Amino acid sequence: MNQIFILSKTLKLAAVFVLIAFYGYSQQLLEKPVTVSVKGQPVSGVLKLISEQGKFYFSYNSDLIPGDSLVTINVSQKSVREVLELLFRTSYQYKEKGDYVIILPAAKEKVFYVNGHIFDQETNAPVDYASVYSRQMLISTLSGDDGHFRLRIKDKSSVSLTISKVGYGDTTVVVNYGDADLRLFIHPRAIDLDPLIVRYSEGEATWLGRLFLSARLRAQSRNIGRFFVALPYQASLTPGLGTHGRMSSQVVNKFSLNLLGGYTAGVNGVEIAGGFNISKKDVRFVQIAGAFNVVSGTVRGVQVAGFLNQILDTLGGVQVSGFSGNIQKNVEGVQLSGFLSRAAGNMHGAQISGALGIVRGTGDGVQLSGAYNHMKGNFYGVQIAGAANFTKSNMEGGQISGGANIGAGEVHGFQLAPLNYAKKLHGIQIGVINIADSSAGLSLGLFNFIRKSTSNISVFASEVVPWNVALKMGTHKFYSVLSAGSTTGANNKVFVIGAGFGREFFPFKKVGFFTEITSQNLYLGSWENTPFMYRFQAAATWKLNKRFLLFAGPSFSVYHPDVFEARQGYKTFPVKGYPGFDLSDKLTSWFGWQGGISWRYGRL
Repeated sequence: MNQIFILSKTLKLAAVFVLIAFYGYSQQLLEKPVTVSVKGQPVSGVLKLISEQGKFYFSYNSDLIPGDSLVTINVSQKSVREVLELLFRTSYQYKEKGDYVIILPAAKEKVFYVNGHIFDQETNAPVDYASVYSRQMLISTLSGDDGHFRLRIKDKSSVSLTISKVGYGDTTVVVNYGDADLRLFIHPRAIDLDPLIVRYSEGEATWLGRLFLSARLRAQSRNIGRFFVALPYQASLTPGLGTHGRMSSQVVNKFSLNLLGGYTAGVNGVEIAGGFNISKKDVRFVQIAGAFNVVSGTVRGVQVAGFLNQILDTLGGVQVSGFSGNIQKNVEGVQLSGFLSRAAGNMHGAQISGALGIVRGTGDGVQLSGAYNHMKGNFYGVQIAGAANFTKSNMEGGQISGGANIGAGEVHGFQLAPLNYAKKLHGIQIGVINIADSSAGLSLGLFNFIRKSTSNISVFASEVVPWNVALKMGTHKFYSVLSAGSTTGANNKVFVIGAGFGREFFPFKKVGFFTEITSQNLYLGSWENTPFMYRFQAAATWKLNKRFLLFAGPSFSVYHPDVFEARQGYKTFPVKGYPGFDLSDKLTSWFGWQGGISWRYGRL
């Protein structure tokens, strides 16, 4: 029994060794694992090392492979095929024969040309500028004036081609290797252009598109309006000269590198150009160009150009332009330009420009410009400009400028500038000159012109001088006062000029009162030493009619002399005969009066 058991075990081991030997022999030479670690060694020595490990021989033409070339490689347990591909890339092909691996030149690319003519199905007339393209291979051409086309095909025994032209239905045919001159007919079709197709061709129709894109590229882009494909990357020298050829305008890329300029369907990642980028559809994330970017769709992310950015739809992110940024629809983010920022739609965010900021729709946010801001619609935010701000409709927020603020509608907020205008003021104006058609707010300035108001011109007398005239500008809630007065005769001369503000109260239909505070300078023979006077005055008013009213009331004056002796022929102060008291060694006061008549010149 023991002998039988030992014999059985021996037979099993022998069978295993036979199978192992058979497997080792039958294993393909190119798939055998090898380990190679060399630095700066000749190719011939590396091939010898591989052949010794794999137990086979290499056969190759020494004129084909430079055996003395030095290489460095470090791999462990990789197949012979993988090691050879690391050494030679795709320059060679490899075949096995017995114990030999034969190294041969790489197989030549199989190429054939498709030639044909395209005709109109109804008229039999040749069709020019028709696009002939392969959706799978992303190759294309255009027919000539006689309808002829020629397309280079590689690595295919047959290919599916589509013929497209605006005004015709798409036609698809299968072309086999060796087909002779083809006669292809396409059917005219009256169609309503898809709004999306129209939008996708808008970028190429801009002056920059016409300048930098050839007529053939623009024609093909219009023809192939509904076909787009997404690919990982593309690189181009100029539009049409790159990895996707003339089909680049139909490809949305994750990464796009354009040395001089590129024309793509869109970006879903990063696009960089030394010159320019033109995109038919949307751009997401990052687009950078040395000169300009033109995008037919929307931009969601960051767009930077050294000269110009033009978006024919909406910006959602940040746009930085060295000279000008132009957006046909809305801004939802930040638009920054060295000279001009323009949005034809609405703005939701910040528009910052070195010179001009223009929004044709509504805006909410911040619009900051070195010279001029223009908002055609309503604005909710702050406009800041070095020269002028203009809002055509209503505004809620603030306008600040070094020159002028104009609110052509209702202004709910504030205006701060030397010159302010509001059609309907519901806030505050602060400036030298404030103008409004009507006001339910407050105008603080030297000149406040309110068209619909109780502004008036007053002629009155006081204990200081008998003849005075005052221009009172604003509303009954608040108005500014500019006044002047003088005496007559050779003795007791004095000339008075002043400014201040006041408020009117009308508790009854015809009877009311006002209070005013003014600061006045008195000319007493010398402009170098003019004393000044603060005057607090109140008066009861009685309306004679819609335009005229009489007023009279008490006053309290505080006087500060710059000279202590009046010149001969000029009036002395404080005014004699009126009760008063000294406030300090340099301030004195007295109680006086005023009375006169006012004419309301505003539109009541």
